[in-house]
Amino acid sequence: MTSSVDRPNHRNPQVVVMVKEEKEEEEEEEEEKEKEEEEEEEEEEEEEEEYQSKARQRPSASSRLPKKPLDFQVRVHVIEARKLIGGQLNATVKVVCGGDIKESATKKGSNNPYWDQMLYFHFKDHPQAVFDKVLEIKVLNAKVVMKDALIGSFKMDVGTVYDEPEHCFIHKWLLLTDPNDPSAGAKGYLKVSINVIGPGDDPKPSPSTSSQQNVDIESNLLRPSGVSLQAGSMVVRIFRAEDMPQMDPGYFERVKKFLHVGTVQKELVDPYCTVNFAGHTGKTPVIWNEQDPIWNHQLNLGIRFPSMCERIRFQIKDKDKLGADDYIGTCFLNLSEISASGEDGYLPTFGPCFINVYGSPREFSDLPDKYDHLNKGLIPGVSYRGRVMVEVDVTLGELPATKQEPVKTSDLERITSFLRRWNYKLYAALDSATAVQPVDAAVEFEISIGNYGNKLDTNAPPQASTTQPTNPVYDGNAFYFLPWMDTKPCVVVDSMWEDCTYRIEALNMLLFTLDRLEGGLNHVKLLAREDDVIIDNLKQLLCHTLSDFIEDLVKDIRWLDETPLPQYFNKLDKFTKDRRTQELIYLLGEANQVLATDISLEELIGETEDYVARLCLQTTEPQNAIPDVVIWMISENKRIASCRIPASSLMFSETSRCRGKMCGKFQTIFLTVSNIKEYTGVLMNAHLQPPGVEKLEDLEDQKGGAQVRLLLWLGLEQFQSEWAKEAIGGNVAVYAETYENQACFVNWGTSGLTRPDWSDAKGKVKQPKEAFVVPDGWKWDGDWFINPELSIAFEADEGLNEWQEDIYENQIRAPFSSWPNDPTKSYWSDVRGDKLIAQENEKEAKELTRDDIEPPEGWRWAGNWQVDKNRACDKEGWEYSVEPGLSGYTPIERNVHLCRRRRWVITRLRLTDPKALEKKTQKRMKAIEEGWEYARLANLPYHLTEHSLDLARRRRWHRKMVALNAGKPAVFYFEGEKKASTCEMCYHHKYQLRAYLYQARDMYSADKTGLSDPYCVLGFGRYSARSRAVKESVCPTWDQTILIDQIKLFGDPTTIRESPPKIFLNFFDKDTIGKGGFLGKVVCEPVVRFSTKDPAPRLDWYLIDRYTKTEGECLAAFELLLDEGGDLPFQPPTAPPPARHFIVPSGIRPILQKTRIEVLCWGVRDMKRFQLLPVESPYVELECGGTVVQTKHIQKVSSNPNFPDPVVTFDVLLPKEQLYVPPLNIHIVEKRAFGRAPMVGTHIIKSVKAFFVEPNAVQQHKKILAMVVKSMTPQLQQTQDTQSIGGKEASPVKYVEDITNAPIAADPDASKGSGFDWWTKYYYSIGDDQRTLEEYVNQGHDRMVVYSHELEEAFNNFTDLAQSFPLFRGKGSRDPNDPEGQVVGLFKGSVKVYPLPDDGSPMPDRIFSHIPSSAPVECVARVYIVKGIALQPQDPDGKSDPYIKIKIGKHTINDKENFIPSNLDPLFGKMFEIPITLPTDHTLTVTVMDYDYTSADDLIGTTSIDLENRYLSHHRALCGIPQSYYKQGTNKWRDSALPKEILKEYCLTMNVGEPQWETSIDVVVDRTIYTLEQFEGDNSERAPHLDTDGSTEEGKKSRVHPDLGADDQRLALHILRERKLVPEHIETRTLYNPLQPGISQGKLHMWVDIFPKTGANIPPPIDISPRKPEKYYLRIVVWNTKDVLLDEVSVATGEAMSDIYVKGWLRGQDETQKTDTHFRSLDGEGNFNWRFVYKFDYLAAEKVVVIKKKEHFYSLDKSETHLPPVLTMQVWDNDLFSPDDFIGTLDLNLLAMAEPARDASVCSVDQLPELGKPDVKLVNLFEQKRLKGWWPVFTEEEGVRELTGKLELEMEVVTEEEHNLKPAGKARDEPNLNPKLDPPNRPATSFLWFTSPWKTFKHIVWKHYKMWIIGAVLVLFLVIFIVIFVYTAPSTIMQTIVQGIIPS
Repeated sequence: MTSSVDRPNHRNPQVVVMVKEEKEEEEEEEEEKEKEEEEEEEEEEEEEEEYQSKARQRPSASSRLPKKPLDFQVRVHVIEARKLIGGQLNATVKVVCGGDIKESATKKGSNNPYWDQMLYFHFKDHPQAVFDKVLEIKVLNAKVVMKDALIGSFKMDVGTVYDEPEHCFIHKWLLLTDPNDPSAGAKGYLKVSINVIGPGDDPKPSPSTSSQQNVDIESNLLRPSGVSLQAGSMVVRIFRAEDMPQMDPGYFERVKKFLHVGTVQKELVDPYCTVNFAGHTGKTPVIWNEQDPIWNHQLNLGIRFPSMCERIRFQIKDKDKLGADDYIGTCFLNLSEISASGEDGYLPTFGPCFINVYGSPREFSDLPDKYDHLNKGLIPGVSYRGRVMVEVDVTLGELPATKQEPVKTSDLERITSFLRRWNYKLYAALDSATAVQPVDAAVEFEISIGNYGNKLDTNAPPQASTTQPTNPVYDGNAFYFLPWMDTKPCVVVDSMWEDCTYRIEALNMLLFTLDRLEGGLNHVKLLAREDDVIIDNLKQLLCHTLSDFIEDLVKDIRWLDETPLPQYFNKLDKFTKDRRTQELIYLLGEANQVLATDISLEELIGETEDYVARLCLQTTEPQNAIPDVVIWMISENKRIASCRIPASSLMFSETSRCRGKMCGKFQTIFLTVSNIKEYTGVLMNAHLQPPGVEKLEDLEDQKGGAQVRLLLWLGLEQFQSEWAKEAIGGNVAVYAETYENQACFVNWGTSGLTRPDWSDAKGKVKQPKEAFVVPDGWKWDGDWFINPELSIAFEADEGLNEWQEDIYENQIRAPFSSWPNDPTKSYWSDVRGDKLIAQENEKEAKELTRDDIEPPEGWRWAGNWQVDKNRACDKEGWEYSVEPGLSGYTPIERNVHLCRRRRWVITRLRLTDPKALEKKTQKRMKAIEEGWEYARLANLPYHLTEHSLDLARRRRWHRKMVALNAGKPAVFYFEGEKKASTCEMCYHHKYQLRAYLYQARDMYSADKTGLSDPYCVLGFGRYSARSRAVKESVCPTWDQTILIDQIKLFGDPTTIRESPPKIFLNFFDKDTIGKGGFLGKVVCEPVVRFSTKDPAPRLDWYLIDRYTKTEGECLAAFELLLDEGGDLPFQPPTAPPPARHFIVPSGIRPILQKTRIEVLCWGVRDMKRFQLLPVESPYVELECGGTVVQTKHIQKVSSNPNFPDPVVTFDVLLPKEQLYVPPLNIHIVEKRAFGRAPMVGTHIIKSVKAFFVEPNAVQQHKKILAMVVKSMTPQLQQTQDTQSIGGKEASPVKYVEDITNAPIAADPDASKGSGFDWWTKYYYSIGDDQRTLEEYVNQGHDRMVVYSHELEEAFNNFTDLAQSFPLFRGKGSRDPNDPEGQVVGLFKGSVKVYPLPDDGSPMPDRIFSHIPSSAPVECVARVYIVKGIALQPQDPDGKSDPYIKIKIGKHTINDKENFIPSNLDPLFGKMFEIPITLPTDHTLTVTVMDYDYTSADDLIGTTSIDLENRYLSHHRALCGIPQSYYKQGTNKWRDSALPKEILKEYCLTMNVGEPQWETSIDVVVDRTIYTLEQFEGDNSERAPHLDTDGSTEEGKKSRVHPDLGADDQRLALHILRERKLVPEHIETRTLYNPLQPGISQGKLHMWVDIFPKTGANIPPPIDISPRKPEKYYLRIVVWNTKDVLLDEVSVATGEAMSDIYVKGWLRGQDETQKTDTHFRSLDGEGNFNWRFVYKFDYLAAEKVVVIKKKEHFYSLDKSETHLPPVLTMQVWDNDLFSPDDFIGTLDLNLLAMAEPARDASVCSVDQLPELGKPDVKLVNLFEQKRLKGWWPVFTEEEGVRELTGKLELEMEVVTEEEHNLKPAGKARDEPNLNPKLDPPNRPATSFLWFTSPWKTFKHIVWKHYKMWIIGAVLVLFLVIFIVIFVYTAPSTIMQTIVQGIIPS
């Protein structure tokens, strides 16, 4: 070989070229990768945008909730924060939701704090009110003295979270921004999980936080990836409002009017408007005394977009100077309807357009408005209360400069075009009004649109909007109706609105397409329910529906393309058109592709459902400015009930596809409570209901209402001639109406009248005949004629065959005298006190007595007069009063009482004598011809018969008008007031209604017994009938046909077929005394048949609705037969006597077949007391199809609650079609003393369809049952031999250390440990990679099955032998999930139903021919509680102190002493062993309690397990089957039976013979050969193995784990695992609290083992005690710092310097250690030689630090927290007189920390891990043990790290034992070893200036000012010299001179 020395120095050219090519290829590959990454990112962004778009457009989950107060819980799991802006932060999280504030703990000194804390909010309110609450999450920097400083925040609606698929956000990062300055960028990221939990929701648990250390924030943001929140401005321009109702009383106005002082204000409302969005609120100024305010005000709301909030709320309020402001109304705008996301999306925009406001009735009252909640928007309003014109626009880029300002002039000019009004006509023809509750005054119906047509509002213009007041008339059966007969009232309302034609036509067109598609889909689904359906036919039918759908889409797209936008359109109109066109094109392409593809029916239905959902999203129109049409029922100027109909559904269009669905068609309208109707979308009942009922309980006794059939038409005035073309079946006519009034003043005349001689019906307006004016286009048709009010033609007993007549016997006495005893002293009167007088002639009258009264014509008396004592009276029937007619009566006699009366009653029966009937009719018609109506006073109700005290009478005059031109409006004018028209029906058709009422099931129980006596009242128009009553049943079988003949319906029969009148069935409970309870209602339509050739109806199930709740089903069919000379079907057969009713005929009734029902009545459980006594001896009574059987009774429930002979078999006739199968009634009856047998519980199986078994499957069921029986027989046999019922206690349980066979026990490896504990297996099973040991995984050890739900869900509730049926008792519904329901126990049993052959073939064997013994069995139950998950906090600090409490039978275990303080995810690790006896101890209850020191412990939640079902199940739920058979170690076999024994038993019970073992690795089971190699071959992953070399034969042998047991046992186990047996598992059980029903209170990981005490050795329990942490020491030596940022400038020298010190702490520990200070560092270098020593508890297996400390200073116990081992080191600058300055920080995860740099010169922030830098090398300190080097410290601003220094550290982690062997003290304290730290060799300049004056002078003053000091000294000496010289020179000079002059 050539050495490196021998190689030439020059390069080979080919090599150079190859290197260049390789580089170029690498560069190209890198470029391609970058392009691919960019494309992937773009695709991800598009997918995310598409998802967000669909999420915004998909139907809201909240819309499916009932509109009533519900329990909700909002859970916010605050996990951690990253990259918080700022230094030295004390971060805390504050969550604000609906006014409630919850705050997390404060984490000091970190920009990346970690909380892992749960915050809870509880609400009980209407769903929409909860979802509108803003959830604001703030991160604050906590201050001790000053107010906390906001770092960043995030806002969203609660509804945004609930609309997510699972109602939650899990481990999402929130981008924190400054709400006042969103453009400032991100302020950090906060990781949270948010759950919104409603009734019945199962909260999704938050995954483990310890394994989420390296999650990419950008890829898991709550908003679309790559899209940053932009600052924006939502501009809301509020221009004006209209039709504001009166809100203030007019006290002062009436005073001013009376005194003629000042100006009277007529408009008593002071409106202003508020806008709320995402927590931002603005409002307009108040406009005083104005019902049509003009604000022209602009509100600028600063927002962040895209926003997580969905709705903009507008609220109009009335300003009150004294009290709180009143709500006028509330309306909303949904962002999803006015914006769109994606590439073709647009920002929110709306208007300018009016928004309609609805709320309570407009009429003002001085009393508080009891319907004020309707004005707050919590539930839909019932009345129009005005509208407001607004415009919404969103711009991005900048926040608004001002929050509000006046609207610009240009905007005001722009909206003028949108204010143009068009004339609209609203016509209504009312055909019938029935089901009217009896009222004392006339009833009228008002049709209004907006405020047009509102007759009670004086500000509204008069309209012909109401029908004539008419008194309700009894129909003779059940209801009252209005007797309109052949003359139908018509009303017309003129109104003026904006031109919304284009918007409404586009909406109706899409609704037309949607209705056709949805109708075809529902038809296919309905046919799919049938048993003999052919799939290909259904598929072909659905394909035909899709073909029609494609044709509709083509027409819709063409219409959108060809129809231009209106002249005045806004941006939203254009965007909506484009969006709809694009979506329809997409749907068209997809539908064509689906039709061209051959897919299954299920897939085709799924695709069609997707089209329906997507098309439904396009059928919203937020800019429909025309208000809804409101129909009101009014009596005595009081609004009784209402119904709102969208105007768009009534709008006329020349294009039929664009016409409203209800336009020009007869509809049956049920005027219901609007806010109650919305609860379920099902009409509540047939009656109009009063508005604003908040609670369902308030409906129990509500009265008032009606059912109305009418025809409505709405359109532009130019199309009003189309109204006349509608087939209403009559001619429109107008009648002028006036009333002639008279008073009785001696004689009848006009003297003494209190109203005009001729007036309107109310007597307020003077209306003489000559004052009526004929409008243009009309003329009079005849003269005035008397036309009495229709209701007076009907008597109170009309239609009845029986009537109770009553009179009153009256007596009067003088003061202080006694009552007369002579009956002749009494006088007789009616209930009003009018004496009974017979007019013998014109001058004489005779007082009548009781005996003088004769029955009316056509009636006869049935019995004698009797005193009515069933009322408030004394024992003789008298009631007393001071004076008759002036005061009420009382049953107690007083001295002041001067009169008394008593009621006499008698029953009269109707005669069938035609002569008597004719005589009566003639007499009545004579009175009607005169037309007079009488009343006591003019303002009281009128009646036909004159009474002695009547003082007023009137009669109605009419004059007919006819139209000269068909297009003229059907109204006329009387002195400026419009009058209504009527429709004279010129022809009608006769029909016959047949209602086939077969049966009902699961009805509401109205009696205390839990049953009812139901009967049905059928209503159809003004006709009604009732069925027979079925006694004591909630599943009645009526089998009755109800016929109603001579039904008159006006209109074309084809129109009737398209829209037949509705049928309503009201179900009641028949009670002997009192009124029966309401059981529910059904609304349906009949099948209209013109001849017998038309297809007959089919029986179908109809839901029975009771006050918005479904309370049963009714099986019925209805047909309406045209009865005009054609052949009608034969009358149905009659039931045998004594019933004599029509039964359901063949062809309609189901076809029956002989069927066998086998019921296993295993026993009863948890029976509650009945009549204060326990239920001890019950038996079962079964009823199905009219057949009733019963079992033997139980001797004593407390000893053995199972039935002695549990199998009951009976044959019945059941329908062949399983859809019609009747229910199975299970009645539990107790046998008591004296022959009493009360019913103590019932259960109704609605349909036994689910229990049907095919005849060829009977044997399979017998096999399964035999398996259960045989598996239990040995155990039961031994139990019966060793004990008797109620015998002695069983012998104590014996444990054995090894339950395996002899070879395993003798295995020398049995004593060796595996090195793994049970928790290793647990964490491996739940997928916690952070805590799973790799060795365990690599060796292929077992893992358990972890169910995310209860074990019962995976095995069909273990109901293979018996299932539990809840038993009910008492009044109420049968909802087992209702905590306030009537559940009184459980019936345990099973049902099998199968048809019997009718061709003479042999009968099948019975299924329950072999059943196990029902004797008690003793067992041992082991309950393993592993951990709690997300428990509900019970303490004020948001924590709980949970402990376990277990109860089964009479055994209770309370683990209160071992409570876990302050923990919501406690690690229990507990095993509880309890001896039990089945079936007595059948239910195991596990309760989690919260420990309290000073008060009673709180219940967190509880869960129950039926151990008996697990014991009886063939799934062998006693002890889970593991994956492998181990003889020792963690996975050691723990069952009481070996795999071979279990396999043998299984084969015998399955009747396949015993296993045939050829060798230990070969066996034959059920004629199949199994070998061990099949399961544990080289290519199999099932065999546990060791990590050894398997290349040799020895290596292959060594792959099998030495802990595994014998081959035959392993093979048997593998075979067992092929069967569906319960595996070794952990189940997750949900905890519930009755105080918050349906809401999860947390979960438990647990499992239960059951071991029978039948001689087998019971294995020892598994140790699942929590792991104990080990004590570790972290020793850190701080050597030096370099390049530290010089934070200060010396005042003396001007040099940059820092007084450096270092401090550090472990996350979660309160102990912070710091070095001494290196003063006056001039170059950023610091020397310390200082040691930090941290003691901590560490779980090596889980890689977490265990922190035990008190949460607060007042806490009594230490709470335990598991945190990752994170070390924080910080460098600070020391200041003496001010707070220290922060320089830099360093966070090191000891498990994955950055590798240190060896030299300070190469140390930089690049060596630290950061998101997006996966190539950083990390080391584990626990593996390295010791590290030394340089690490950078830094600060972070706006996500950019800045190096502020370098830190030289030496780290070492040691165990406690190692620390004791090699001790080291803190700082440089003793023992100063390992290593020894000498004092640092710091520069002489490092000192604290005021402690070393000399050093200060030497190193600071002298060093820098030496020359200045020397110069100063010289100058000083010079100055002193001069001073001395100047001072001494004159005296010296003078002395010298003197001495010279004067010699001495």
